[in-house]
Amino acid sequence: MMLFVDIISITLILAGALFCLATAIGLARFRDTVGRMHASTKPQTLGLSLTLLGTVLHIFANGGGGVTVNGDLSMLVLIVLFALMTSPIIGNRLGHVSQKEGLIDRDALSRDDELEPRQ
Repeated sequence: MMLFVDIISITLILAGALFCLATAIGLARFRDTVGRMHASTKPQTLGLSLTLLGTVLHIFANGGGGVTVNGDLSMLVLIVLFALMTSPIIGNRLGHVSQKEGLIDRDALSRDDELEPRQ
């Protein structure tokens, strides 16, 4: 049973690391602000969540219990909640500032909600 839990936790940690790697590649590769904003918010949040979920699973399965283990688990849960709450807000604010400063290339957008009439 422990081997099965270890395999699942390692799989989650590696999947999270791959998402974080995709974030780094996307930030280096995309040229426009919107692409970089998309690359920095979505896979980064999922990558961090998967990595910490695998870590929580590993600690819970191998750590037993106790005050130190429970403190570690609660800290990891708080980190995931903080990342899930702040990443979309930061992406939203970055989009608004980029739009007001004129950093968004409107010709590169596939859809521009500001130019389309509202119904």
